[in-house]
Amino acid sequence: MLNINFSQINTQKIGQTIQVGGFVQTIRDHGGLIFIDLRSEVELLQCVIDPAKNPDIFKLAEEINNEYVLKITGKVIARTPENINPNLSSGEIEIEIENLEIVAKAKNLPFDIHANEKNLAGEDIRLKYRYLDFRREKLKKLMWLRHNLILKTRNWFSKEGFIEVQTPILANSSPEGARDYLVPSRIHPGKFFALPQAPQQFKQLLMVGGFNKYFQIAPCFRDEDPRADRAVGDFYQIDAEIAWADENDIYELSNTFVSEVLTKFTDKKWMDTSIIRINHQDAMEKYGSDKPDLRYDLAWVDAKTVFKNSGFKVFADLCEDKNARIQALVIKGTVDKFSRSDLDKIQDIGRSFGLPGIAYIQYFQDGAKSPIFKFLGEEKTREVQKFFGAETGDLILFLANSDKSIVHKAQDKIRQHIGLKLNLIDDNLLRYVWIENFPFFEKDEKTGKIDFAHNPFSVWHGGLEALLDAEKNGTLMDLKAKQYDVAVNGYEVLSGGVRNPNPQALREAFRIVGYTYEEIESKFGHMMEAYEYGAPSHAGFAWGLPRNLMVLAGETSIREVIPFPKNGSGIDPMTNAPSEVSPKQLTELGIKVD
Repeated sequence: MLNINFSQINTQKIGQTIQVGGFVQTIRDHGGLIFIDLRSEVELLQCVIDPAKNPDIFKLAEEINNEYVLKITGKVIARTPENINPNLSSGEIEIEIENLEIVAKAKNLPFDIHANEKNLAGEDIRLKYRYLDFRREKLKKLMWLRHNLILKTRNWFSKEGFIEVQTPILANSSPEGARDYLVPSRIHPGKFFALPQAPQQFKQLLMVGGFNKYFQIAPCFRDEDPRADRAVGDFYQIDAEIAWADENDIYELSNTFVSEVLTKFTDKKWMDTSIIRINHQDAMEKYGSDKPDLRYDLAWVDAKTVFKNSGFKVFADLCEDKNARIQALVIKGTVDKFSRSDLDKIQDIGRSFGLPGIAYIQYFQDGAKSPIFKFLGEEKTREVQKFFGAETGDLILFLANSDKSIVHKAQDKIRQHIGLKLNLIDDNLLRYVWIENFPFFEKDEKTGKIDFAHNPFSVWHGGLEALLDAEKNGTLMDLKAKQYDVAVNGYEVLSGGVRNPNPQALREAFRIVGYTYEEIESKFGHMMEAYEYGAPSHAGFAWGLPRNLMVLAGETSIREVIPFPKNGSGIDPMTNAPSEVSPKQLTELGIKVD
């Protein structure tokens, strides 16, 4: 049999005649001897041709170029001591070639697959020739990492008593938070399947069916705009649902999964022994984000108390507005590290979100300085310093606006900017954060329309009575759901919730966001009817497989850990997808392109 695992060819095989196959990494002529470094996956094996022993093979070898595919037969011999390569598992031996077959010739590659990361070819050309990009050692290792993580995950969930069930790919359209990919039906003209954004409804129905623990390495499809941390089109997630579970059960299971599975696939150090647990509102107020990077501190604090009834009217007026925010960030011992241009850059970040300006106080050795002192007066200035515990060397930034969402966005961006500027981010660390009690509803910033903030099938605190009371009192935005996310290093990597098995409550929730009862029955009637036959309480979650892998591997683009990704424009440069289809296909589907 052909030997393709070169790591198994060692000194124990000396004297044996073997047959190997692989790609030519390099071919060298050294003093009459030709050396071929043959590559199989990421391992190298040195092969040598002596023209005195085999002149015909030597002549054939002169035609060989890099990346040719060869089949070689030869005897395993020991290298001379000075030629031993300690960096190779096969570094103590080489193959003395007795027979050589050129299986396939290779054109000159369109980019250098052996270039270092700094000189690597652009992403589009590597995606166009992804099959050649796979020849890079690093990409192969990432694919093996992905394989091993999936394998370990499957074994772990099986050990924990979960059953893997494959749910449909052709499904119904569902409000999962993104646009659907629609598939027209030829048999039923004018009707469409939707590729599932998640196996959400099916896994809940499995709980109604009496299964206790479900999981799936599930393909998901979402028509979203591309980002560095978001795959375009399709991706896989580790999906699970558990009967008789609540959010605390999912939290504990997630802790164990991080400890026993995820952290085994990285050289990064987990900073904690359990996932940090934070309320959604606290995360937004302190960090301006529901996926904060907590490898560094820099938490904002509410400054309304100290500015209430102050002479600084801009802030004092906002103190009376419930929705308004005045947030302060105390950066200890760094005042000399922020030049005027640095402060201007922070101002620019604030302006990009609609803030007219960002106030600040600088505590220098020769005294405190700030444009707002003239409005505060000496007594209030001292009160501000005492309130924040400010000392010489500190810098305080203030964000204020009547729209808390604007303040939150600016908080997040400025915090990230300062974390980078002060080199506070350690890429060798992992910090997992559990965010819970998300708002159940949210308002669209442009239309003012009420919509689901998270998963519509999750339960909220207080049940149906609380929902109807909130609608009556105009406090729907205050309704909290038993929904949760996990973030790591600033990336959302898990999302889930405790499900709502009450069909009446679900109908009312969908009505509030604008669905008619007819639409509810048309789209979700199967869910409502299923729950009318009785269901245990249940909760679930999904870990984003590629995004987790991206963080664990230390990559900055999710496309590096996906075998065949789309590019940043949502196009596959290799297959030119998406592409036009023939008029005949459109006619069969009853579709006309306008």
